[in-house]
Amino acid sequence: MKVKIFFTVLALVLLTAGCVKDPTSTGGGEKTPKLSGAFILNEGNFRAANGSLSFYDPQLDSVQNDIFKDINLRPLGDVVQSMTVIDTLGYIVVNNSDKIEIISLKTWKSKNTINLPAGSSPRYLADAGDGTAYVTNLYTNSVIVINLSNNQVEATIGVGTNPEELAVVNGKAYVANSGFGRSNTVSVIDIATRKVVKTITVGDNPRSVRVDAEDEVHVLCSGRWPAWNDSTDKGTDGSLYVISSETDAKIDSFVITGHPSRLSLDGETTGYFLNDGHVVTYSTKNNEITNPTFITGFFYGLEVDPLSKNIYLLDAKDYIQNGTLSIYNAEGTLKTAHIVGIIPGSITFIYENTGG
Repeated sequence: MKVKIFFTVLALVLLTAGCVKDPTSTGGGEKTPKLSGAFILNEGNFRAANGSLSFYDPQLDSVQNDIFKDINLRPLGDVVQSMTVIDTLGYIVVNNSDKIEIISLKTWKSKNTINLPAGSSPRYLADAGDGTAYVTNLYTNSVIVINLSNNQVEATIGVGTNPEELAVVNGKAYVANSGFGRSNTVSVIDIATRKVVKTITVGDNPRSVRVDAEDEVHVLCSGRWPAWNDSTDKGTDGSLYVISSETDAKIDSFVITGHPSRLSLDGETTGYFLNDGHVVTYSTKNNEITNPTFITGFFYGLEVDPLSKNIYLLDAKDYIQNGTLSIYNAEGTLKTAHIVGIIPGSITFIYENTGG
């Protein structure tokens, strides 16, 4: 998930981007945030090193593709997995290249590259809130701690097998240990001590972790796929678990028939995920599915803007040609669609302050 003219107006919009870490915050003195754009992370084909970065401008309703390569005169890398905004910088995790590219949100220029050991397979990065960032590593069963002032790895914390997404809340990091379907745990890391203080059993193949408006942790489990060489193995269904970030106790859970993926929350009372390619909605208040086919189709990526409640959906097509970004409103009506890069997988929003 690629129009190559660098609009001056876009640069002006981005000058204040990234200043709002929590777009739903109502803290004292916080100015009203406004969505200034969305980065689309296009994975690219495995080992082809054709992953790319696209940018959607909601004011112009336009997409610029391959912006990292256009600005930095080199490709982004092999399997562009995820991106996290911390202050004025974007941290792009490039999975099969075993690196993290750091870009300026103002200019899109590379500021630094953190190269990790070969085979680390970094997946997701989260701001720990203490001047460090935590990064999950799929093949080393670990989370690394990166010092954000010097971009050096400070520590390595062992977790469960094949960790995927993580979320930080109340001084703890919650790490989903997927085990490629053979694991069913969430590791809880105390940020202050950098130690795993609890391991919580959830459903098979936990992959997505998000925090709701009540600081409760939602863990989406994709379930185990049937063994390819065993016709009697039916695998297991997916599920969603809700965990208290105060006590680390499991509050609620429900089974999801099939293999769900790509959890996103709207910052209020609605959660979204994909199941069989369709968009499913559920109540984060009652923890029950409200519409199993809210938006039909076969989508690969999903993210919801908590300000507008618009739903950004990614279609990878045949995983060879360029995919598409489609944006729906909160009622599920298509607003706009654009061509992006190869295998668009995830979306990262950036915000600006608009007034006091």
